[in-house]
Amino acid sequence: MQITAAPALLTVFHRPDDPWSVLLLQCLPGLVAQYDVQLRFVTVPLPGPDFAPRPPALMANGLRDAADLRRHLALAFPAEPRAPDPADTALATRILLARRDSASYLDTALTLGAALFAAPEAAQRVLARSEKTIALPTPEQAAATLAANGEAQQALGHYHSAMIHFEGGWYWGIDRLFHLETVLINRGFRRGTGVPGVVPHRATPALPALNLPPGAEPELRFYCSFRSPYAYIAAARTFALGRRYRLRVSPRLIIPMKMAGFAIPKIKADYFRTDCAREGLRHGVPFGHFTDPFGAGLRRAMALYPLAEAAGQGEAWILSVMRGVWVEGRDLADDTDLAALAARAGLDPAEALRHADPDADLSWADRHREELARYDQYAAPVFVIGDYMTWGQDRLWMLEAVLERALARRA
Repeated sequence: MQITAAPALLTVFHRPDDPWSVLLLQCLPGLVAQYDVQLRFVTVPLPGPDFAPRPPALMANGLRDAADLRRHLALAFPAEPRAPDPADTALATRILLARRDSASYLDTALTLGAALFAAPEAAQRVLARSEKTIALPTPEQAAATLAANGEAQQALGHYHSAMIHFEGGWYWGIDRLFHLETVLINRGFRRGTGVPGVVPHRATPALPALNLPPGAEPELRFYCSFRSPYAYIAAARTFALGRRYRLRVSPRLIIPMKMAGFAIPKIKADYFRTDCAREGLRHGVPFGHFTDPFGAGLRRAMALYPLAEAAGQGEAWILSVMRGVWVEGRDLADDTDLAALAARAGLDPAEALRHADPDADLSWADRHREELARYDQYAAPVFVIGDYMTWGQDRLWMLEAVLERALARRA
């Protein structure tokens, strides 16, 4: 362990109308108490369309996810939140930009965060009180500062709020505090009485009930993409979850975001892969020697899925392709690589190559993306069972808690 003298400087990129930012703020006092750190806050705007292509869907997902997280974690967030009014958000942003010291910023941001997602009248009362305490920048000055802050953040290598930056590393929301704490401990910043684990869990989670069709075998829909490293990190764990609870996992392959018309800037792709490398280590999932499954090769692999499914090897095919892409650096456009992946999945390689048509009809994958849109989702992985939906490999622990209550572990 390296012992350090100066406190660790953590830069927190905050947006007042970001639900994940509101949750992260509530864990920061515990982080300061348990580690020798200093906080520096930077208020940032919603990133542009290349980084946040569907702002309404992003907000809807953030509200749903934060309300879902509060069932499991001892953090405050409305059970039925509303999206903040844009005028309220603009005023809250100006109030935060006027705060110069970290203690005042954090205290104000916590107060505003508790109000913005609640009833409009409550938010306006809190904003009115906060507005009177300090001289605010003009709307034009605030817009210029926000733009500059966003550009500075992207120059450092990221684009989103609810992010902590420390020594070149990025840590998103409450989900990456585990990794940040690990780094702080290894670097000698843990206080003598500090106890790791600053995200507080509820002793008794308020779990939702699953409304499942009567008499039917429980089905977990797993929306995934061969090009999503997060879907790969989740895939084997998802199928194992199905076996533990004796439910049928129904994969729903989708065309990757970039092939569906979404931009994936380089800093976004770079962060995804770096983040998945550490998440892979955390969950014991190999990751590292990858290739980009894009274009004709990916379409060939998708075209083979109906054949694999008909042979009872759908799971094996998905896991073989994902391992090939994210661990072995296989080229899905190469016949030798594709045949090897097919053989490993229990398929006849020659027959597989005959079905691997890059021009095959993949309208079924388009229908899966249309299903996702009904949940305000557009990126994999997504999990749906009954009337419950959650998004991202980070939520598998929550999904399991819901299944444990509804189905009980049976294997």
